[in-house]
Amino acid sequence: MDSPRQSINVREAGEADVPAIGELFQRMWDEAGPDAPGFAGATEEIVAEIARPDAIRVRIGGPERRMFVAYQGHSAVGFAATRDIDPDLVELAGIVVLQSMLGRGIGTPLVNAAVTACRERGFKRMTVSTETDNARAIGFYEARGFKRVGQSTVTVEGAEIRVHNLEMRL
Repeated sequence: MDSPRQSINVREAGEADVPAIGELFQRMWDEAGPDAPGFAGATEEIVAEIARPDAIRVRIGGPERRMFVAYQGHSAVGFAATRDIDPDLVELAGIVVLQSMLGRGIGTPLVNAAVTACRERGFKRMTVSTETDNARAIGFYEARGFKRVGQSTVTVEGAEIRVHNLEMRL
C-alpha cells in the first residue's frame, strides 16, 4: 500500500478508472464486511455485482450520475457518487473510504469535488442520507455544511434501514 503521507488526488471518474474502482469496491468489502456503516444490506453477491466493470460504467457517467475517485499514489482509496434528482436538487448518493484510510483526509476532498462539480452544473441544493446509527458520517456531513432535515426508512435488499436525511445549499 502507498505511504499514508502521500497526497490525495481526486478526479471525476472515467473509463480509465473502471478497473481501480472495481478493485476498490472489493477492498472496501474485504476490510469492512457487512456490518460496516455504508454497507447496510450488502452481501458478497451484491458487492461482486457492483464491482463488475459494466455496473461501474453505469455509475460513473451519464447525464444523471457522476463519480469522483480519490487516489493515493496509484491506488484508489475512496469515492463519492452523485445522482441528479431534479434541476435544483442533487443527491450525494454515496461516499465511501477504505476502512484502513479513515481519518486521513480523504473524505473532505471527495465531498469538495462533488459539491464544486454540482455547483458548476447549476444545482442549488445537495442531499445525502446515512444510517441513523452512523455517528461518524453524520458528524462528517454536518462539519461540511449539511443540516439534518428529517429521517426516513429505506429498504435495501429487503432490509429496512432508518436514515437521517441531510441537506446543504450549494
